[in-house]
Amino acid sequence: MKMKELDKLAKSGEDLPQGLTSYKQNYYIASRGLYKQYERGEIDLTRARQEKAELIEAYKEGEWEWEYFLKLHEIMDKLQQLAKEGFNSVIEFEVLELIEVLLK
Repeated sequence: MKMKELDKLAKSGEDLPQGLTSYKQNYYIASRGLYKQYERGEIDLTRARQEKAELIEAYKEGEWEWEYFLKLHEIMDKLQQLAKEGFNSVIEFEVLELIEVLLK
């Protein structure tokens, strides 16, 4: 589920969608609260926009961290395969390619 979809649901006050990654859950819950605070007049538009910008940055950082985590797991899987099977230049090359992607 993309950020825009989460925003649409949060604005309408829907329940937390199931199966979201933790950074998406955090974004959704915080956005829903922000919309409610603005609707009730607890915060003004300027503050709502500032806080929304912070939420978007946190979402992007969480998304990057999640993708990085998944790539690290790919490397770990390949390294475990190497440890189990022994020398294999194809797998070693795949590990190096995965590491190169991570370093970009």
